[in-house]
Amino acid sequence: MVRPPTSKDLARLAGVSQATVSRVLTNNPKVNAETRARVLQVLKDANYTPNALARAMKTGRTDTIGVFMTRVTSPFHAELLDEIGRVLSALGLHMILWNIEHDPEESVGKVLQQRLVDGFLLTSATYDSTLHTMALESGTPTVLLHRGIDGLDCDQVVGDNWQGAYDAGRYLAEAGHTEIGLVTLEHTGNTSRDRDLGFRAALADAGIQIKARNVVTVGVPHADGHAAAQKLLSLKKPPTAIYTVTDLLAFGILDGARALNVRVPDDVWVIGFDNTDLAAWESFDLTSVEQPVHAIVETGVDLLRRRIETPDRPTEIITLPCPLEIRGSTANTPWQSIKS
Repeated sequence: MVRPPTSKDLARLAGVSQATVSRVLTNNPKVNAETRARVLQVLKDANYTPNALARAMKTGRTDTIGVFMTRVTSPFHAELLDEIGRVLSALGLHMILWNIEHDPEESVGKVLQQRLVDGFLLTSATYDSTLHTMALESGTPTVLLHRGIDGLDCDQVVGDNWQGAYDAGRYLAEAGHTEIGLVTLEHTGNTSRDRDLGFRAALADAGIQIKARNVVTVGVPHADGHAAAQKLLSLKKPPTAIYTVTDLLAFGILDGARALNVRVPDDVWVIGFDNTDLAAWESFDLTSVEQPVHAIVETGVDLLRRRIETPDRPTEIITLPCPLEIRGSTANTPWQSIKS
């Protein structure tokens, strides 16, 4: 096996010192352009890849970002993870993923102290989790994506879930619906809370009282949406429209309606939240409030890079709009009055 070249070998080939090679590898501005070009050419000819650990010891940087996520197989989280990977890769950064759904917090705590990464992206912050606090206390730059925590002194990038939910409720009210179903989650964080409360606020502002029998609190899986549809659509006076706080639950509602031979949108309208890729599939054709995944990730990664460079800068909390995407599950009914 051919021994890979060392920095000493490269220095000899380039006619410079090992220190100069090291400066080129770490982008030190003190190297003049001609010498830099010569060293880079030698690196290219030798197909040299610097040892990541050695580089980290010299620069204090790993060029690696840690991502904490739950439910990586859900349509939304899969899209979020794919976008994080794409954005980091385009910047020449690497990613380590921890699926915290199956990891006790004490083992995650050990990871936080190992300094394996330059920063953390947390996508699943909840009220009862201490992960975000542990990450901040570790001294590693941290940004919350998608889910925020009120009052937390940490960079956060979230969608405007309350406004998106409000617009969904207003849309149904202006379309003439008064018997409306709500399929919601326990409020473990700002995301589910705002998607519930914003919707209720829109109905209240329209003078519509949502009936207790039309509200179903469920878990996350598709099967829970299916069961919610069976419950709501079997009522003596079933709702003519159902809004739910995730697309995955909405897909379950659509399938549950089909199982009962309830036609969407003829008998009932359905609205989800996230606007995942699956929502546009013909089999679902789901009207959904969009989570701006691309903008959330790009903004969050930019915030994290700035936090890494300037640890003491003021905290930023950025909220991005969540527009309503109209499709066949609400009969493609336009929404001109709200858009204007």
